[in-house]
Amino acid sequence: MEGSFLRDVDMRRDLMELAVNIANIQNAKNPKRSVKTGYRNIDKAEQKILKRNGNRERKPDVEMIKKLNAAFGGGS
Repeated sequence: MEGSFLRDVDMRRDLMELAVNIANIQNAKNPKRSVKTGYRNIDKAEQKILKRNGNRERKPDVEMIKKLNAAFGGGS
């Protein structure tokens, strides 16, 4: 039962974050640029975690994963 309630709380938290992001995009001076900038920032964070070197992928960096989770409201 507790897991079910925690899942609902997490879902509500995710929906709240989505609502804030939508509001930020709608209030932006140039919404299309705002969306592209958001995607670019997410891609940069992902690349820092993966630390790609050519075609070879390294294991994710634990500190960067923690920072990304904190930035996007993820778990610990």
